[in-house]
Amino acid sequence: MKIQITRFILIGVVGLVFSCGQKSGNSFEVKGTIKNIEKLASQYPSLFRNDSIKLYLYEVPFGKELPPVQLDSTYVTSKNNSFTLSANPEHIEMLDVMLENGPMIPLVNDEKNLTVEIDLDNKENFYSVKGSPASQQLRDFIIGYSERSNAAENAFKNLDSLKLQSSSDSALLNATSQKNNSIESINIFSRQFLSSVKHPVVAAFILSTTSATLPASEFEAALNKQIQTHPSDLNLQHLQKQFEDRKMQQAQRDAQMREQQQKQQLNSWIGKKAPELLLPDVNGKNISLDAFKGKYVLIDFWASWCRPCRDENPNVVKAFNQFKNKNFTILGVSLDKEKENWIKAIQSDQLTWTHVSDLAYWDSKAVEIYKFEGIPFNVLIDPKGTVIAENLRGEALSIKLQEVLQ
Repeated sequence: MKIQITRFILIGVVGLVFSCGQKSGNSFEVKGTIKNIEKLASQYPSLFRNDSIKLYLYEVPFGKELPPVQLDSTYVTSKNNSFTLSANPEHIEMLDVMLENGPMIPLVNDEKNLTVEIDLDNKENFYSVKGSPASQQLRDFIIGYSERSNAAENAFKNLDSLKLQSSSDSALLNATSQKNNSIESINIFSRQFLSSVKHPVVAAFILSTTSATLPASEFEAALNKQIQTHPSDLNLQHLQKQFEDRKMQQAQRDAQMREQQQKQQLNSWIGKKAPELLLPDVNGKNISLDAFKGKYVLIDFWASWCRPCRDENPNVVKAFNQFKNKNFTILGVSLDKEKENWIKAIQSDQLTWTHVSDLAYWDSKAVEIYKFEGIPFNVLIDPKGTVIAENLRGEALSIKLQEVLQ
């Protein structure tokens, strides 16, 4: 495990945690050693300053708003690889021993004296803790969680890579299963720790770290259980407030989504008769929608100045060429203002179907009659003049036409 990776993992996890809990006995001392220093100079030269490694002791303040507070610092060398860091923290909280330009080691001052042994040459377990049950459990969780988190990250990358390569369905299903299994492995591991954890700082750390993977209902139940056990712990209270805020925000988003869906349903043309539309074509001749009865017709509302419309046109051209001989056609309705730009876009995009426009921009009769608020927009009409679909974009147009014209 390289230092850069280790540091990223630990800082990323520690950044989720909030410190400050019950009153401590004030004095706190960390004694430790860094093993195999002579091997580190060539592997990790950024650690060294004048042949020494600097270490810091930080307090992680309550909440994310405040930066860590330096409590003490010291040096180790190849000749003297032992160190002592001390402080007088007011509460039992999260503390970090950090190697300058190296990894960060989270601790809990549940005891006044503890011992840390750091061995960066040991890729699997680069540090150990004695004298602090909470710090030991924290360490065990971080090491196990990091292994599973790395596996999950690799599974996600593999799935994304297969999607970019347009791999087979079986390969995508297998990769998706591996991704889901890696997430469940994280959750199983976290559940086991939560069931045995005794210290609120460690519990808050585990909960905040796994809040993104645990199901919301399970996270809430686990959080409530810890709060019942440790009702005065500010870490857990902060997590609960965050969770309640997120629930409220999600409820607001859900309400907005339902309102939007209801509005869309009210304004939808599906199942209704398509209103008559009479507009001039490129030659000034009035074209009636009724003239297309007996065919499947896509009324395509667009404009030469509308970039999303122009980006969508290749999909419309593809569908037209595929189904134009199967009782299907398109009526293009433009919201252009300038006739020259309109005709030029028709030719440039190879839109070889009937086109109409009153060149009135958003004051067009088409907008007034069909009441759409944005383009591109379209409605698909069956031979009897009833709208059977709307707003078909991308492959959805060809799929729907394949369905009705099979």
